[in-house]
Amino acid sequence: MVLFQGLKRHLKHAEANKNDPPSSLYPIKPATDLLSTEENKGFIQTIRTLIRSFQCFEDFYLPAIEQFAEFVQTLPENQREFFGQPVEFLTRGLERAARTLSLCLTYFFPDAADFSNISKRDTLWIYATFTAALLLDSGKIVVKYAVMLYHKKGYPIKKWDPYTGTMLGQAQASHYKFDYVKENFNDLRRFITPMLARQLIDSTTESSAKISGFNWIASDPEVFTVWFALLAGEESRIPMTSFMSVIPRAEIEIIENYRKEKKISITDPAGDAFLQWLRKEIQEGRVAINANNANDKLRVTEKEIILSASLFQQFADTNASYKHPGIIESQFIDVAKLYQISISELDQRSRAHGGLSGRSDLGKRYRAIGGLAATQENEKILPAQRCLTGGIALLALITSEPLHKILHVGLTEKTSIKPASPNPTI
Repeated sequence: MVLFQGLKRHLKHAEANKNDPPSSLYPIKPATDLLSTEENKGFIQTIRTLIRSFQCFEDFYLPAIEQFAEFVQTLPENQREFFGQPVEFLTRGLERAARTLSLCLTYFFPDAADFSNISKRDTLWIYATFTAALLLDSGKIVVKYAVMLYHKKGYPIKKWDPYTGTMLGQAQASHYKFDYVKENFNDLRRFITPMLARQLIDSTTESSAKISGFNWIASDPEVFTVWFALLAGEESRIPMTSFMSVIPRAEIEIIENYRKEKKISITDPAGDAFLQWLRKEIQEGRVAINANNANDKLRVTEKEIILSASLFQQFADTNASYKHPGIIESQFIDVAKLYQISISELDQRSRAHGGLSGRSDLGKRYRAIGGLAATQENEKILPAQRCLTGGIALLALITSEPLHKILHVGLTEKTSIKPASPNPTI
């Protein structure tokens, strides 16, 4: 009978714990619990301090944060983790949103301590930029994750449908379990993210507000166009000098700061060395943007940034450690991928116009939406050459400051435009 020794004690223990959920399940928490970590509280305090207006923060910002928190819960932001470390959707979204607001203040309102004295239309732009930064990756939850809701006794109830709302309060569920979807539905993200953003913002607004957060954004067609384009991943529709062009810069800073903090070395040294060199060359004026001459190797239009492949040869000529332009270029593209930035190749000979980009229409039609505008025409026809192209994220990667700080020629002063009606009292 020794074989069964201790079996009764084991059965009693199992009976006592049969109602406990399996350890692989995660509790569904309210926003107050999810936002109570020191890190998350710090980000919220930064946002609150920058917005300054108590009523605006309480009516629009805090409800959006709380709804986002209850939607993403403690789901990890990436299956493969962030440089080997788990990072939650919630923390990443809050950090990106807080950093975006800080950058907007620094770049566009350098003489202000917060956003309390900006125009009503700029106030709308800042809110739209904030929500876009916060909800940027929300569509990933639908296409990359399968979430099952569980009863407190540990048995499954149903699969969570994100379109029906947050997990909290659904079908008496108290826990959830997630897995990663094997099928690749990533192309759906650009359609799903704006839908979820509206769903989350629409259900957040406090009763004291005269208009919902989404309707406030949609009340101005220009603001709404850029907000929708950013969430849908359509970089070509986002002006290079827009407030929202700051969002990818915030994302890049998060990644770079984490790398430095964790002392993580990059696996593409030639590409990283080229990036640091190019940033310095631009900052010190040796590589000019829209130069309109024989040294025109970097051009920015309303829709894209065009980078001449001859820059890789120029870097190789001045750096003894890196002598193969092809390897430098390949590694630079890999570095960009690390920051989730796509770069495409352009054979300039297939273009109808000469120069790096042909005739630029930056600011040609009207002032850039949500920020500053520039007018810079390319009258110079340059020899055909192969180029790399990208959007606002590529521009943010290679410059330490926004475009309106670097490109001094042709910029107009930012003017306040009367906001579309209706507009909330804030």
